[in-house]
Order: sequence, then C-alpha cells, then structure tokens
Amino acid sequence: MIVRIVIAVFISVITGVCYMAGLSRLISGLLIGFGVLCSLFFGILFLLPPGSDRASFAVNAPGESWPFFLLALILVALIVYLFYYQPKKMQVLDEDSNAEDSYEPFTTTHLKLLAGGVVFYLFSLFFPVWLWFPSDEAARASTKTHSEIMVLIGVLSFICGISLALYALYRASKGGTPDNPNLMRTAVPALFTVFHLDKIPALAAYLLVYSTNPELVFPKIAALALAGYIPVAWFLLKTVPAPRPPQ
Repeated sequence: MIVRIVIAVFISVITGVCYMAGLSRLISGLLIGFGVLCSLFFGILFLLPPGSDRASFAVNAPGESWPFFLLALILVALIVYLFYYQPKKMQVLDEDSNAEDSYEPFTTTHLKLLAGGVVFYLFSLFFPVWLWFPSDEAARASTKTHSEIMVLIGVLSFICGISLALYALYRASKGGTPDNPNLMRTAVPALFTVFHLDKIPALAAYLLVYSTNPELVFPKIAALALAGYIPVAWFLLKTVPAPRPPQ
C-alpha cells in the first residue's frame, strides 16, 4: 500500500512539473487518453456475461457496451482536436480584444475562483453519493422506480456540478502578468492534475458500476457519469497555453 501511495504521489508531481515546464498539450492528451482507456475498459467489461469468472472485475448485472465505446470515440476526437488546436498569442484583456485570446491581470479574484472551483468540484462528487447510496432505512422505504430516479438525479447533478466548477477553474486560468501571461494557464491545470481531479468521472462511474445494489446499475447511467470526461477534456483543451514566440 505504501509503495502504491508513493507511486501515485510521484506521478502527480511529475504531471504537475510537466505542465509547468510547457508540456501542457502532451500531458493533457495523455490525461484525456486515460478517459478513453476507462471507457474501453467498462465497454469490454459489459461484453462479458454477468458474474463471469473470466474477469476479476466482472459485474453482477447485465448491461450494454455501446455507450462506453461511443464515449471513447468522442474523447479520441477531442484528443485529435487538441493537437490541431492552436491558441493565439495572449494579449491583455481590454474593450477591443477578444476574450478567448486575452488574459486578465492577475488578482486575488483568480485565486478565489481557483479555490471555489476546486471546492465545488469535490462537492459535486460527494453530494450525488448521498443520492446513489442511501441509508438502509431509506432504501427499504423507497420503491425501485424512486431509487432509479434518485440515481439519475445524482448523475445529472454531478455532471452539471463539475461543469460549473470547471468553468470557474477556466476563469481562474485567465489570470496572467505582462511578463508571464500564461501564469495561471499552466498553474491551474497543474494543480488540477496533481490532486487527480481529472479522474473524478472515472471514480463516479466505478461507484455506479460496482454499486451494492446491482439491480440499480444502469450501464447508460454509468456511461453518463463517465461522460464527465468531456467537460474535463474541454477544460484541458482551453487551458493549453499559446506557443512561445522564438527568441
């Protein structure tokens, strides 16, 4: 266990250092690629018969694989677009500049947006868990249909919550200085990945697939939770710094 923790911390630090060193496009592509691997993993998993002895991770409920494979294709398309996407040189934000190609003078507001985005991002995961895994008393009192609706509401609130949190982080990434206009545009994704926040959609899908109530596991709902990688990919794509001009 200690070795695994050390490896996870080491990978986190290396990822953050790569962002700060200017390898944002490569690291972002690898992080989105992890979402592709998760989609393929769950898609192949649901191709196996329920309770199959051929896989250690076999689920106990039948399901469909195509939502996961569709998500994998969407993420692959985003990776391709990521490497073709060329942001323009950042300029200070004023009335005549385009907000997409401008940075804002760094202030404490960007730090507040960063802190608020991270807190709300984590809240967007922990709040739906209360809907996905009710207490034994609440589970006995509710019907199967009611429980299914609660699971759906939890997944939708999760997607909307992390999307709003990622927008706050994107706004925080627009802070910069004349000497370093990409200051927050590299620092925010670095912190985002150091704490493995990019893997939260995979965690949500894992919790749903391996629910203690297999009859409530909707493969499409689990795939919808995993689709949280789409706003994560959007965030990573929009925070790719502009290429540095030759010295």
